Amino acid sequence: MTNAKNILDFINSFAPFDTQMSFDNSGLLTGDENAVSDKIIVTLDVTREVIEQAVSENAGIIISHHPVIFNPIKSLLSSSVPFLCAKNGLTIISAHTNLDIAPNGVNDTLARLCGVVPDKYLNDDCLIFGHLHSTMDCPTFARYIKNSLNISGLRFSDSGKNISKIAVACGAGGNNVFLARKYSADAIITGEIKHHEIIFANDNNIAVFDLGHFNSENIIIPELVKKLSEQFPDITFIESNFTDKMNYIN
Repeated sequence: MTNAKNILDFINSFAPFDTQMSFDNSGLLTGDENAVSDKIIVTLDVTREVIEQAVSENAGIIISHHPVIFNPIKSLLSSSVPFLCAKNGLTIISAHTNLDIAPNGVNDTLARLCGVVPDKYLNDDCLIFGHLHSTMDCPTFARYIKNSLNISGLRFSDSGKNISKIAVACGAGGNNVFLARKYSADAIITGEIKHHEIIFANDNNIAVFDLGHFNSENIIIPELVKKLSEQFPDITFIESNFTDKMNYIN
């Protein structure tokens, strides 16, 4: 029977855990590598709602993108997510920055869905530089991204010029705007960007497409479910009911 160790090893085969960034905490984070379950929840984050879903589905293993334990724990309160994982006997495997930079991982998937053809990878920065097949103005490209990712909205800044050379940095990748300038990108697509980084982009005629962290990374969950289901057909992999709590209005 397939156990958590088999799943961990399979993930390691396409998104090696030793490629995770130094600040990260990916791997087996709670539970037992010998744990078995015929149902597994796959989620961007482990939240109380996801734990409740796992318990109701009788799924003893959760695979998450964001680590359920990221910073060192100085207390373990009964209401905390790590405590609830342990209380309910859940085994958690988290694949974070190693999955971000893996071939066909989060950043690759985001680039593909946004129509960006990769030309250069800077994996130390979780950054792809690529190009569009044809230039677009910023509002047209924003609508293209919105429709392709099937999201309810995004923020963007209009540089006033047609764009072709694109930097892609999933998640909290707005700090890569400085590298975008260095490599002469027309635009950056990311999940989070700070105010001073937007100012820098505006000053350097770099268009910004801010999707929101969830929208820039949740795209990997159905891909991961498909990949895992093909490798372990005896297990039912279930997308979690975790959703973005942010609302977008036009």
